Order: sequence, then C-alpha cells, then structure tokens
Amino acid sequence: MKNTIQILHVTQVAGRSKKTGNDYDMRMAQCIVHKTNRDTGAIEPLIGELVLPERYKDLKPGTYEVEFEVAISNEKRVGSQVATITPIAEASGKTPMAKAA
Repeated sequence: MKNTIQILHVTQVAGRSKKTGNDYDMRMAQCIVHKTNRDTGAIEPLIGELVLPERYKDLKPGTYEVEFEVAISNEKRVGSQVATITPIAEASGKTPMAKAA
C-alpha cells in the first residue's frame, strides 16, 4: 500500500533498553499523511509519528511516497512497516493538499 506523507521534522530517540540492556538509536518522523477517503475521494490529512527504518534515518523533511508492507510485531500483532520511501518532486512547490484544494 502506498501513501503520500509529508515529513515535517525528524527527531532522534536514543538510549538503553530497560528490558534488554541494549542500546538503541531510532528516528521518529513527525508527519502528515495525505489519505484518500475511499468513499468520497477527498484527501484527508492525518497527523502522526512514523518510526523510520535504519536505512532512512538521515531522511530530510519533505514530501514522500511511502510504501508499507504487512509485519508481525514482537507481541505477535499484525501491523505494518515501511518498505520504501521515495521523494516526490514538487514542480509547483505545493503540497498534495494544496493541489487538491
């Protein structure tokens, strides 16, 4: 599944796990997901935080097409994880929300 996501800011979260004692270093992207409503076709903004995979930890703010794939968590819950992140070239300099308006 592909979604357009506008990354506003990337925050580093680092420390030591209390459970395992291992060090961790993650990047959390504060973003707006430009979700298409299946019933109306309108683009609806959803605001949230995305855990960036290690290979994308140096990602800069901008607009991206993000593809997700099904994943199973440590708690055996079905969820999703980022498969690919591809920059979207904005020729007009407008966000997808501005184009839809």
